Amino acid sequence: MTCARLALRSPFRLLPLALLVACAPPAEKEGADAEVVDTGDLPVCAPPADDLQGVTFLMHKVGFARSTEGVAWGSNLDGEVSVIGDGSGCNKQDLTDPEGTPGIDNAFAGLLPTLEQTEAAAISGLLQDSVEQGELLLTIQVRGLDSYADDDCVSVAFGNATGAPLMGTDGVILAGQSFDRDATDRVVYVDAADVEDGRLSFASDFGIKLQILDANLDLDVTMGQVRMDIAPDGQSATGHFTGGVSIPYMLSEIEKYAIDADLKALLNQVLPVVGDLSSEPGACDMLSMAFEFEAIPAFFYEESLEEVPWGSAPAATD
Repeated sequence: MTCARLALRSPFRLLPLALLVACAPPAEKEGADAEVVDTGDLPVCAPPADDLQGVTFLMHKVGFARSTEGVAWGSNLDGEVSVIGDGSGCNKQDLTDPEGTPGIDNAFAGLLPTLEQTEAAAISGLLQDSVEQGELLLTIQVRGLDSYADDDCVSVAFGNATGAPLMGTDGVILAGQSFDRDATDRVVYVDAADVEDGRLSFASDFGIKLQILDANLDLDVTMGQVRMDIAPDGQSATGHFTGGVSIPYMLSEIEKYAIDADLKALLNQVLPVVGDLSSEPGACDMLSMAFEFEAIPAFFYEESLEEVPWGSAPAATD
């Protein structure tokens, strides 16, 4: 059985997510000619409730996924393979990922070089700084993982940790540290996912804190996709997460901060033009964005996991 359906319990009040194919084991009738019946029930792929830890990966390096000659990491968020002028994908040219997958939505990658010629030149460094300072400690916690290579039923929690990470002499966060689960975080829970050839993939809305100069943006990312490739020994992982962010929200938030007037004018001019996703048909009011990451093993303090039980999270606020 290959478990490919994701039962999502995200607390976000955002766009509905499509569910991928059921992984519930079929019920069988007794007798030689027994008919296989699909009950439609979804399992929770996790060990007993007293095993709260599972395997946790901390993203110790996070950066924007860049494009080179039309190639960039990301995901096909709108289900289209778009070219300029074909009427799909807001008439924006899609990219191809390094594995040759077409239809990749990552419009922000095309905007990065322009931003880096302005007062926002430090945007990439600020993102990594927020990781090293403990302000953005994204974790992927996997329970019920029997093999780093293949496992047809695991549960996943994707969210923030809190704590002050210890750095090695190379300036990189050390592996094997313990952190608290952020009790105020909007954790994403995936009840049934799988690992195939070392790759964990799931879909969900999520949130990310992004700093652009003096602007601290708490972005709601919709149509989200997360992918993590786990090393055979489980001591490292790489991947990317991607989705769409609201352009009107970004512009309204940027106006609140003391950002250079020329940069504000540029963003107000450019962002509405580069929108490649839509919150409703034809709106083109969202920008696709992708982040690459490297991850290392980490742990949660058991007390913090008990304070935020598996499958529960703070209610979303309007």
